[in-house]
Amino acid sequence: MALKFSALLRGALAVAALTAATVPPLAAADADTMTPDVVPVSDRQCAPGERAASLAADQQRVLARLGHLRVLNGMDDVVQLAALGGWGPDSHGWVQYHDVGVGLLNLPRSLDIIARGIDGVTAGTTARDSVVSGEPTGLFYRSLAPNPVYDDAYMPSFPYELVGWFYGAVYTPGITPIENGLCVYPTDWGFHERGVHAFPNFDMVMQPPPEPWMGADPGTIPPALPNPPGLVHPRAWDLHIWLVPGGDTPITGGLDTAQTIAGHDGGIPESFPYPQGPTAVGPDLPEHHGH
Repeated sequence: MALKFSALLRGALAVAALTAATVPPLAAADADTMTPDVVPVSDRQCAPGERAASLAADQQRVLARLGHLRVLNGMDDVVQLAALGGWGPDSHGWVQYHDVGVGLLNLPRSLDIIARGIDGVTAGTTARDSVVSGEPTGLFYRSLAPNPVYDDAYMPSFPYELVGWFYGAVYTPGITPIENGLCVYPTDWGFHERGVHAFPNFDMVMQPPPEPWMGADPGTIPPALPNPPGLVHPRAWDLHIWLVPGGDTPITGGLDTAQTIAGHDGGIPESFPYPQGPTAVGPDLPEHHGH
């Protein structure tokens, strides 16, 4: 298992490097024009009822797409999940984090986000990213095993059940992603902090950039070896959506407050902050991010 996971990580890094190498550098003057100051109000209107209906519809799409793969009973199911949507263990492996779970990411999409946040190469080339309802960037599962091992990146503790999912996008300060088929408030969007998943356990070492307020900087990464050694990524928009047991409408939030998820810390739960400055338009949600 360790050898297979190591091969997966090497392949991921190779794809990221190739993607970055094939994108030409952007001139500074051009980069400045790629970041509009505001998003038109008409583009972001979403009433509370519309938001709730949109989240309920998103849940239906995700659950219908996953079918029996809402529960993973073994590696055969993991292979099917990868074939269905590219989801699988990424830089965290099979570590289960408390209040979050095990994250199984769409590897091509995740690498694309990373590859578009490299200083002097791709940083600033994305004015505003987009997401599509029913096509989440990652899925969150928790172990149902009687004696699960939470902190082993290489050894899963089957079976796992789905507890939520997330949409990720290139981080553009103040400009939340275009939501195709989804309607949420701008303040539903948090971000995954820039940092390194350090070897050998892939614990998260956050490396926020200097900035006047949390989330003001794009949080891109230099084209250099990470310090400490590990797997590095820039900031990325994150919309976490959590199943509510017995409910048809999920909730949003950096951490799962709908049910208890035991697990390892590893610096992950605190690595999902919310911007503290203006985020496009829309009502504020203090219950989600503490503004």
